[in-house]
Amino acid sequence: MRALIITLLVAGAFALLIPLIADLHIYSVAITVLIWVMFGQSWNLLGGYTGQISFGHAMFLGIGAYTSMLLVNAFNLDMALTLLIGGLLAGVLSLGIGLLIFRLKGPYFALCTLAFAEIIHIVARNWKGLTNGGEGILLTKRPTFLGIQIFSKAEYFYLAIVLAAAFCLFCHYLMRSKTGYSFIAIREDQESAEAMGLNSTLIKSKALFISAFLAGVAGGFYGLYNKFIDPEMTFTVPMSAEMIFVTVIGGMGTIAGPILGSGILITLQEYLKGVSFLQAYSSLYLIVYGLLIMLVVVYLPGGVVEGLKKLRALLRKGA
Repeated sequence: MRALIITLLVAGAFALLIPLIADLHIYSVAITVLIWVMFGQSWNLLGGYTGQISFGHAMFLGIGAYTSMLLVNAFNLDMALTLLIGGLLAGVLSLGIGLLIFRLKGPYFALCTLAFAEIIHIVARNWKGLTNGGEGILLTKRPTFLGIQIFSKAEYFYLAIVLAAAFCLFCHYLMRSKTGYSFIAIREDQESAEAMGLNSTLIKSKALFISAFLAGVAGGFYGLYNKFIDPEMTFTVPMSAEMIFVTVIGGMGTIAGPILGSGILITLQEYLKGVSFLQAYSSLYLIVYGLLIMLVVVYLPGGVVEGLKKLRALLRKGA
């Protein structure tokens, strides 16, 4: 109940305050932050809570994005339905992948997810009959969500708040269920968990399916919001890496981690892009961005959440 109240208060405050200061750019930044909160929560279920590090999560994002875009363009289906279908297709794909790679551990598992993502990336670039290849797909219809038309920045902003809040609440309550505790047991000590009678392959398959489903739903929203997608926007390694960054910077294995990480990293990106010195060199801001991430990882391995806990402990001692 406490988590529900806090989520509603934070989401409500965000929904009330942003429009007071918003122009199109601020709306765009706010929506981007919320999208990455969703991506971060999806990756965190698998990587943070279950301990299965995926370098290829963008494949699920891309499946959701293409599914939603194609269904809206072809049949003008409601966005709620297309997001659900995209998430389910991503989940089904994850089950097949999981059967092939869940016997692997550590870096071997991570590298295999990267390999599968690259395979799907190559397929998407070359299957022009479905994905239109490198030319991408443009949104040609005005989508609706539960019958309400969603097209302007403000409309996407409010929908993004609802979806991000739903993702956070779902993950919170899931991780306090028997299923969530089994994820943590596998992360902490897989051999001990198996000795206690837990089926590690089944549990990891559940974690991957739910994680892929959430990534597919978020990917569908991402594609429809941008009104255009191509393989380089969806299936690439940098997209997978960004999911890891927002979670690691914020704090793996916590609900607050992806929220804080997304807010910090997306805001930092926008700020660095606006620095006049960095604008003279198109990619220099990425170097500064990367160095800052490295500093956080080295000095705050538990992320910002751990840093805030340490600060609170110091303040209590001082009091």
